[in-house]
Parts: sequence; structure tokens; C-alpha cells
Amino acid sequence: MDDVVLEGGKVRLRDWRPSDLRPLRDLLDPTRPWHETNGPYFGTPTAAAADSTARELTTIKAEPPDPRTSLAVCDLRDDRLIGRVSWYWESRQTDWRRMGLVIYDERYWGGGYGTDAMRMWTTYLFARTDTLRLDFATFSGNPGMIAVGRRLGFVEEGRFRRARRWPGGVHDAVVYGVLREEWDQMRRPSHGQA
Repeated sequence: MDDVVLEGGKVRLRDWRPSDLRPLRDLLDPTRPWHETNGPYFGTPTAAAADSTARELTTIKAEPPDPRTSLAVCDLRDDRLIGRVSWYWESRQTDWRRMGLVIYDERYWGGGYGTDAMRMWTTYLFARTDTLRLDFATFSGNPGMIAVGRRLGFVEEGRFRRARRWPGGVHDAVVYGVLREEWDQMRRPSHGQA
């Protein structure tokens, strides 16, 4: 199976490499600020858990899944690792896939890198599957992820008010989704997007 490499205007999505291990370990460090917005109510992973995740992602699989369940997000200019896109089954029985995105490197926040990555990831997953919809879940304390969804035309499909309580505060849980036909319509040239 060929390597997956997708290039956008700002980022490259690509398969993980063993050489990503060291930079990924640094990006997963429990003291990094992304832990404050990426599901902080689940708790910050320990250094050992972060190390395990880094090793798992950067180990080459003999037969990688199709579609990929995760890709590295890299700066298009220099291939610097800055984040990760992923998906998992919300319900395999009903073909309900939920996506994830995290820009680990805070120097890249607010610059359109996450939007570029999520646009390509959504297009890739619709192209590689026959799924009818894709969505992502976040919380009201993550304005960056909410902005990515809105910019890309995702619809706020659910808001569970005051559902996330932890020592850092109380926030709404939110889900943004897009249907295949909506995504296709938004990507047509008449909508001004390629």
C-alpha cells in the first residue's frame, strides 16, 4: 500500500515515521498548553502514557489500515511535526465515524493550520469510505476547534449545556458534523473552494 501524503496550503498530512518519535515525545509532554483545551476533563496523560502513545504512532505497521486512523500534521514549508488528525468509531455497527484534530505546537495556533488539516482529513475520509457523515466532538472551552468547524461549514448538531465539569470550570459539550452531500456541495467550484 502506498504512503499517504496530502498537501494543502499550509500543512502536509502524512503517514507517521520512526523519525517522528523524538519530536512527538516533546509535543506530547504533559506540560504543553494544548492539554488545557484538548479534553482537559479526561486528565493530563502521564509522561509514561505520552511516551507509549508516541511509540505506538511512530511504529511502522506491516499493513496500515485503509483509511488511515491517524496521520501526522506537518508544516508544509519544512515538514516540522505540529499535530495529528485521527478518527475512531463512535458506532461501528451504524458506520458512525468521529474525527479528531490537535495542533500540539502552540506556535501554530490561530494561523489556519488546523482548518487546512481538517479540510484535507474530511475530504480524505469521504474519498476513502462510503460513510454518510463525519463529525467531531469538543467543548465550549476550545474556541479554536469550534472555529475550525464553523469555517469549514460543519453544522453544530448537538450542545449539551454545562456537561463538562472539572476543576478548571464548567463548559458545554458540543458536536459539529457534516453530511457527505453538504461537503461535496461546499467543495464545488461554484462555492469558490477547490
